[in-house]
Amino acid sequence: MRHRDFRLLWTGQTVSSFGNHVYGVALPFQLLALGASPLELGLAVGINTATAIAFLLLGGAIADRVSRRTLIVVSDLVGGCGVAATALLSATGLLRLEHVYVTSAVLGSAGAFLSPAYNAIIADLVPGDILRAGNAARLLGRSLARIAGPTVGGLAVALAGPALAFGIDALTFFFSFATLLLANPPRRIAAVRASVFREIGQGIGFAFSLPWLWTTTLYFMLVNVAYAGQSGVMMPLLVRDVLGGSAAMYGAISTAYGLGTIVASLAIAQIANRRPGMLMYTFELLAAVSVLAIGLVPVLPAVVVLMALTGVGLASATVIWEGTLQRHVPEHMLGRVSSIDLLGNALINPIAPLAAAALVGSIGPTATFAVAGAYAVTLVSIAMVASPVRHLRESASGPIASR
Repeated sequence: MRHRDFRLLWTGQTVSSFGNHVYGVALPFQLLALGASPLELGLAVGINTATAIAFLLLGGAIADRVSRRTLIVVSDLVGGCGVAATALLSATGLLRLEHVYVTSAVLGSAGAFLSPAYNAIIADLVPGDILRAGNAARLLGRSLARIAGPTVGGLAVALAGPALAFGIDALTFFFSFATLLLANPPRRIAAVRASVFREIGQGIGFAFSLPWLWTTTLYFMLVNVAYAGQSGVMMPLLVRDVLGGSAAMYGAISTAYGLGTIVASLAIAQIANRRPGMLMYTFELLAAVSVLAIGLVPVLPAVVVLMALTGVGLASATVIWEGTLQRHVPEHMLGRVSSIDLLGNALINPIAPLAAAALVGSIGPTATFAVAGAYAVTLVSIAMVASPVRHLRESASGPIASR
């Protein structure tokens, strides 16, 4: 936080993330108020995911061509205008389902340009020896937003309806926009560029030229099957059918996960380690074993503790991986590589909840947690033995030779 430009970026994006969670609470209630069916509820989420996936590679290429600050600022402005229009239409009673779908597409597209630029700009704003601390600070901001946003969103909807929540989200976009305008990150000198599509191809080629990079991206894509269906399918049904709880119990368990990510953000930057790949997989193993244990010991106190440990494991692994990319990928390729990494994670998101739902319907939520945990343990165990990323080594100031 001693670095002014990073502090400005962190503040703006943390507030914007808070607004996203406020919006996430209001969206389903607005859709239901418009008479949406379950399919139409899912369509709003699906449009957002599909547009993000469609534009991620382009967003990464653009992040390597233009000022990353400019790209983030423009994305914030576009997202803020889209949500502000939705808030106005909702407040005046003119909002229709198709308006919400357009906003979902706008937010998905804006996020596809913002996310790789945000991942890459961290390396422009802080020295290499504190990159992990910078990513841990990002995680702390997201974790605080994840806890505070839904609470404020629920209160806003209860007091004044979804329009107020949408308005709050729009203001957070504009706040982030204004905050980052004050930043002055180092200017990158653009080299002579090929076409955007050729640069996308170059980024894909670069990613696949490094075994440690593409194998780890593949690992995260595969292991996400065990986690992506938990919050929306597996845990609500475990709470209802096994623990005999209500939405309040589900909220407490979700909060425990969020607290775990906060612990990770405060602790992970303090861990000195010259083999980031092995440390990353150690935290992945903690998360996998915790999910397996939920299936084996489905009692409330254990589930709360195990979900907190899952948050610690997954969040810590994410911070380590983000720092590894920032330290080992050349600066001029970082936007494209970040977009490829994000795409690998996003591809499985529409599929995993469906797989989780099918499994819960067949064997129940407890056994589904056990199967998901065993699957994740198997994958991470293989990775700890065979993944090339385990050979990467770092000094205090940056990468050193890997064997």
